[in-house]
Amino acid sequence: MKTQKIIEKTFKTWEKEFKKGFSSYIILKLLNDKDMYGYEIKAKLDEILVSDVQFQESGIYQNLKKLKSKKFVISDTRKSEKGPKRKYYIITKSGKELLKTFTNNFIYPVSKSIVEMIESDKLKEK
Repeated sequence: MKTQKIIEKTFKTWEKEFKKGFSSYIILKLLNDKDMYGYEIKAKLDEILVSDVQFQESGIYQNLKKLKSKKFVISDTRKSEKGPKRKYYIITKSGKELLKTFTNNFIYPVSKSIVEMIESDKLKEK
């Protein structure tokens, strides 16, 4: 039982670190496809991520604020088809460069390594 509690605690720590570390990247990735407002970003995250991985709306806005302070995104208030004006977030040239650099130097190599490890595990199971 003690081992299970340690596993659960470690899992929660890793999950928190993952969300904290990758949420800005994922937000930039979404904004690279199109300008979005905060709630739209949250809805898209909920749509594309597995159901157990949830990002809090407040965390998304904190990330947007940090990205904006570093000039990786800018915002623009626009008229909404329904309701009040919305603040849209737009990735900047430096945001695109950061996204490209991180994707090429971290995401691609790590993803490739993980896929290779998983495939190797599958072969061992046979």
